[in-house]
Amino acid sequence: MKKIKIMTIILVIIASLVGCSIEEQDGEVLESKPSAITSKTINLTMMQPETINPITNKNKSVGYIMNLIYDSLFTIDENYNTVPQLVEEYKIENSGTSINIKLKDIKWHDGTILTSNDVKFTIDLINQNIDSPYSELVDNISSISIINDKEFSISFKEKYAFSIDTLIFPIVSEKHLDSNNINNYKNNLIGNGAYKIKTYEERKNLSLIINDSYYDELPSTAKNINVEIVPDEEAQVSMVISLDSDIAKISLDDLSKFYEKEFKTTTYEGRDYECLLFNYNNEIFKDINFRKAIISSINKNQILEEGYINNATLINFPLNSTSKYYDKDIKSLEYSKENAKKYLLEVNFDIDGNTEKDDKESDLKIKTKEDSIDNNIINTQNNKKDKQKEINDKISKLNLKIIVNKDNPERMKSAYIISDNLKDIGIKNTIVELSSKEMDNALNEKNYDLALVGWELSLVPDATNIIENIGYKDEKLNNYVNSLKNATTKSQIADIYKSIQKYVNENALFMSLVIRNEYIVSNRRIEGEISPNSFDIYEGITNLDIVK
Repeated sequence: MKKIKIMTIILVIIASLVGCSIEEQDGEVLESKPSAITSKTINLTMMQPETINPITNKNKSVGYIMNLIYDSLFTIDENYNTVPQLVEEYKIENSGTSINIKLKDIKWHDGTILTSNDVKFTIDLINQNIDSPYSELVDNISSISIINDKEFSISFKEKYAFSIDTLIFPIVSEKHLDSNNINNYKNNLIGNGAYKIKTYEERKNLSLIINDSYYDELPSTAKNINVEIVPDEEAQVSMVISLDSDIAKISLDDLSKFYEKEFKTTTYEGRDYECLLFNYNNEIFKDINFRKAIISSINKNQILEEGYINNATLINFPLNSTSKYYDKDIKSLEYSKENAKKYLLEVNFDIDGNTEKDDKESDLKIKTKEDSIDNNIINTQNNKKDKQKEINDKISKLNLKIIVNKDNPERMKSAYIISDNLKDIGIKNTIVELSSKEMDNALNEKNYDLALVGWELSLVPDATNIIENIGYKDEKLNNYVNSLKNATTKSQIADIYKSIQKYVNENALFMSLVIRNEYIVSNRRIEGEISPNSFDIYEGITNLDIVK
């Protein structure tokens, strides 16, 4: 027993000596790193960057961090509306072909002044790097004229209603990048945003501190940020689960891994838009009543609840529902089997089951001499029965082909709900499950009747690309689209969008379904609210504090 006690004491002494040798190598006391859960900084992650130049970076996780370091002329708020950031004042000139801008009083992180030349340099740099994620945003810029250090004018190649909405690229420093290797991290350590880089260790971490010379007021409680570099998205999720990271964007599949007691989930509307398209090469879809019958028969609430498990937002038009241009008062056709069947009674079928939209004397609109006699109730009732029977017979011969991407489980479930809804009003259909490549081919070749598809909405609130690609040709719709593109004020854009939304829904041109939700999860040691969107998931991070 005595020997055991002596051995224990010796082992404790040895252990303490070993501990001292670790802490006091070469007489230097090394600072032990605090655990993430007790640290006084907010802990984030990003994947290994190829560059930390925000103009040439293509990695989204890195881009989200760069948004903390660099600001833009304009930015996207939590409602997907464009708001000024570096801009003090602006005015659209020359019927929308140019914009005059005055900058706020802004300093780079090294104390030098941000000038109009930095803006011009940034635009030129994007044009020189066609692989930049911001290339499309500057395509319409023809030139930039410097007025003075704080004022400049941007001219556009073509008049475009959403020109301001394209000016959301980060502004970089001419002084630090001109004639230098633009992707060398040493040339990319100076930004203009709310956070500045304190230290950067490649493949390890990035330390950010509050910019005390920021042009905008920041909360006194704003915390510094430590960013660990990880290999992939899976590691980002794992770091939050292990409490080594405080905040991360997660997928729907990862949502179940986070328990409410330990984590807080922030849900926000993303940009993945889902809709049902008609093939207008099929004559039957040129009949408005057939389109209305299809849309009225589909239960969107069931699709939301069962197809997307309530992880989406119902939508009536391809714009974010929070956008200032989305009119919530304009509704699509309501779900009603009764109404759907009534619309079917008004469809003009020819003998092959197609429509004769302009044929007022089609065999479906049977008119007899007896019909003209108002008092002949029996004949009228018989004709209605005959009409109903004929329509039912012709509908029974239809077999609509519905195509869907088999690799998209939510869309697959939704397709089968749509299929059942159509069968409930007597429309036969067949679902064809396709790979992504097969889906693209079928859409290009118009080899379908109905297509359940998705689009990623642009950060620029311009829905004209989607409208122009639904396959419907109409002079009135074309005029609306052209008017929208050429609008010069926000009120004009809003008024024209209202007309387009109304026209699309009244004429049942296609069926908008949902915009998918996205998710941010955070450790409960973090308190306060952030306002994420798919452009900047850390929007409002300066409002966060750490639970004492």
